Amino acid sequence: MQSYYESDRDSMRLPLTWYDRVISCMPHFHAGIELVYVLEGNFSATINGQTLSVRSGELLVNNCYSVHTYEASDCYAIITVIPLAVVPSIQKLLTSNRFRAHTIQDDARRSLEFFMRTMADNPENEILQKGVSYSLLGYLAGRIPLDPVSSSDQADVICRILNYLNDNFSQRLTVEQVAAHFGYSRSRFSHLFKSTIGYSLPQYLNMLRCRSVSEQLLSTDTPVVDLAVCAGFNNAHTFYSAFKAYYHMTPREYVRMRKGGGADLRDRFNGCDDCEAPAQPPQ
Repeated sequence: MQSYYESDRDSMRLPLTWYDRVISCMPHFHAGIELVYVLEGNFSATINGQTLSVRSGELLVNNCYSVHTYEASDCYAIITVIPLAVVPSIQKLLTSNRFRAHTIQDDARRSLEFFMRTMADNPENEILQKGVSYSLLGYLAGRIPLDPVSSSDQADVICRILNYLNDNFSQRLTVEQVAAHFGYSRSRFSHLFKSTIGYSLPQYLNMLRCRSVSEQLLSTDTPVVDLAVCAGFNNAHTFYSAFKAYYHMTPREYVRMRKGGGADLRDRFNGCDDCEAPAQPPQ
């Protein structure tokens, strides 16, 4: 699951392309252009607050820094993220402009499918990856109009908000504090955030906190309650409720699934099974 600014993808030397049957993800964004070509089925995408359905034979286009999230129950697709450093001669064009349309239907020759499969099937061929990236983005620029990026775009504001939350989620942030930081009233900020991201600010913060805890559960031996408090949760009950709502399992089950283990987990969880609340929307 992703729910943050994916800075790791912006440092990639080559595109990252893969076949995927489970493309659901949390709201995230990055500097690269993300493309999703649907081979079978369909999925729902929300981009900067706009929700659309993407069907078989269509390509979804996510512009640089667009906040996007996907939901799918039966879909097989190819996904690629192309860092703009891979295409330096058109990097400026694609950072100062955005594709007007989010989806495009493949042509009769299945050119889009060919481009995407070629990248997915040859991940280690650097010359081919760069060449196809140029060809694919050039092909799209020839079929989809480009519009100049405005500094007042809502997407830019949301990106700045998500960057701020990613840097400060462990703090005891309130809606009022974050709204004031960005010059909004509480009600205006709540509406902007929920309509664009699809979650309330407290829900989104808890997703970031759960993600932080889940990463540390696999890399440290610190008791889980200590990790939760350091991530910004007020108490163990709130943490367990949010974690189960986010991952659909308890922290103990998560560690067992990812690492295995049995009795050696007792000290880390220290009898906290009683705190593991039933799943409910995180508050």
